[in-house]
Amino acid sequence: MSNKLAIVGGTGAVGRVFIEYLKTHELPIDEIKIVASIRSAGKSIHLNGSDVVVEDIENFDFSSVNFAFFSAGSEVAKKFAPIAKESGCTVIDNSSCFRKDKEFPLIIPEVNGELLDNMKLPQIISNPNCSVSQLLVAIKPIHDLYKIKRVDVATYQSVSGTGKEAIDELTDQSKNFLEGNEIKKNIYSSQIAFNVLPGANRPKLDNGYTEEEMKMTWEAQKILDESIQVTASCARVPVFYGHSEAVHIETELEINLDEMISKMQSFPGLKVINSDTEFNPTPLDDAEGKDEVFVGSIRKDLWKENRVNLWVISDNLRKGAALNSMQILKRLIEKQN
Repeated sequence: MSNKLAIVGGTGAVGRVFIEYLKTHELPIDEIKIVASIRSAGKSIHLNGSDVVVEDIENFDFSSVNFAFFSAGSEVAKKFAPIAKESGCTVIDNSSCFRKDKEFPLIIPEVNGELLDNMKLPQIISNPNCSVSQLLVAIKPIHDLYKIKRVDVATYQSVSGTGKEAIDELTDQSKNFLEGNEIKKNIYSSQIAFNVLPGANRPKLDNGYTEEEMKMTWEAQKILDESIQVTASCARVPVFYGHSEAVHIETELEINLDEMISKMQSFPGLKVINSDTEFNPTPLDDAEGKDEVFVGSIRKDLWKENRVNLWVISDNLRKGAALNSMQILKRLIEKQN
């Protein structure tokens, strides 16, 4: 069967990483089209030995492809993903547009990828929030062993999770701060350079949490287990790439730390750094540009035998976005061949 792919938002931060994956991952794709807003239409992107001209999404014919990766935000997904599906195209969407809707599957291949194997296509498939993806890859083996009851997580999220404009803002603010120049704020309401923004700089909901924080609860329950209680405190930090998470887990069964670490070490996509001679993983030194989710600082709770603490990091543009989508696409293609 011929496979044709459209990349919607191919000029953005996540879209560019997705394109890089296409250059290094062998997939039976016969044609690739890059789609974006009218602002980017007409530009050329070099891919697999040739220049691909960016097409305007308003005039794009989704019936000309059978798969589409969307990374252009919720408004674009809301308008064009249903059009693509009606045209016979399966959409893998990186926005939050469809994640809470029970009609659309929310997939992390290592965690609930079996849902893809008997899926009727075309379909709209959602990519989880980047912080959720790395969290669930890290805790799935623990859940399999001891059944997790509760997760308390504090996230320290890099600016690339907001997009290219936020990366530019951190760069400009850092330079201007050090040179004593005026600090301009466009993307975040507070200065991000040399600062920490509670709630990931998002407005609070009626319950006092931000939507960024509630996504951790909603999506973890939908993907892993609806009975798990998840409470998140999210912050945006002046880091370019890579999200970090301090995770506290409570399980139904007593935890055997050696057994748990052994299970985690054999879990796909997970790298455990937890020896006495190794430093805990950091976004810059370990995660940036890497595909794995890294776990370190694994400690039993001081007071309870069914609680454990972890430090979890990952490149949010990779496992949190482009890589997860690539894994979904690969499994769908393998299923139909």
